[in-house]
Amino acid sequence: TWVAVTAGGSHTVALKSSGTLWAWGANSQGQVGNGNTSTAYSPVQIGSDTKWVSVSAGNSHTMALKSDGTLWAWGNNSNGQLGDGGTSSYRTSPAQIGTDTTWVSVSAGGNHTVALKSDGTLWAWGYNGQGQLGDGTTTNQPSPVQIGTEATWVAISAGSSHTMAVKSDGTVWAWGYNGQGQLGDGTTVYKTSPIQ
Repeated sequence: TWVAVTAGGSHTVALKSSGTLWAWGANSQGQVGNGNTSTAYSPVQIGSDTKWVSVSAGNSHTMALKSDGTLWAWGNNSNGQLGDGGTSSYRTSPAQIGTDTTWVSVSAGGNHTVALKSDGTLWAWGYNGQGQLGDGTTTNQPSPVQIGTEATWVAISAGSSHTMAVKSDGTVWAWGYNGQGQLGDGTTVYKTSPIQ
């Protein structure tokens, strides 16, 4: 009855068709989400909620969406990657991020997070040392910040320290670290804003 799975740095999170959430693996930063920091050697259910619809595991943090459009986060937060407005060391259980109910997609990177809202806007937060948030700076952001004013984003994927996205016109965009050419623009220079 498994329907989705995501592999993080050293932990794994998965969804069942019942809408329940399960996780296992390294848990020193609470990234498993079961309320403690002990390694989980087999799948453990996270809470009792049956409304989980999407999940993404970062290096040592986890982001998830519920069917009501709310956004939830847990695990390492030393760079603000959970998006709760602070940089507390970590959370061991899912915590709702803000009160918005229009989140439709989320991707957890190494130490940053990007997400889409139903209106097609792009948001990012967390570590930004190589411009992976795309806000034109290299300043960390502990809360979601809108990236540009475009409302045509349809898909996102956060890497270790770079980010990729697709717009509704079929174009692909990239930003962040580019030391190995991972942005695909023919250079090895990092970009702090989305480039086509």
